[in-house]
Amino acid sequence: MVVRKRRRSNKKRGGRTQHGNTKHWRGAGSRGGRGRAGSHKHKYSKYYDAFGHKIRLKPKKKPEKAINLGKLNELIPGWLERKKCEKNAQGQIVLNGKKIGITKVLGGGSLSFKVVFQNIVLSKKAQEKIPESKQESHPKENNQEEMVKDK
Repeated sequence: MVVRKRRRSNKKRGGRTQHGNTKHWRGAGSRGGRGRAGSHKHKYSKYYDAFGHKIRLKPKKKPEKAINLGKLNELIPGWLERKKCEKNAQGQIVLNGKKIGITKVLGGGSLSFKVVFQNIVLSKKAQEKIPESKQESHPKENNQEEMVKDK
């Protein structure tokens, strides 16, 4: 039986010199630019499904705004004048965190007013310093207390 000779093109298949000189396959120009360059021009067919859609990002969390009791004591009279907080029937000052722009009260300093906190988290030290004040309608704190009571 006669042994068949392999064609030259088949010998070179898979090797680096099949197409001749290797130097002109270098650089980003041989692939039409780097990355997604040309995605609206000569590479459109590769990326056409990516266009026309807006990518929705998750909303960024607002940074927590905390304030000490001493600073709160200084600011309350001004807030009462500008009607950012009001007094209730028992004579307590009602502080709504959403109106004032505060999310947490820390225990530094002291407070000379009777205060009801709404939408504001109190630190442990602040809770110890103001036993008569009330904390209302903050979902994070309420859920944690319920979980502790269940166990």
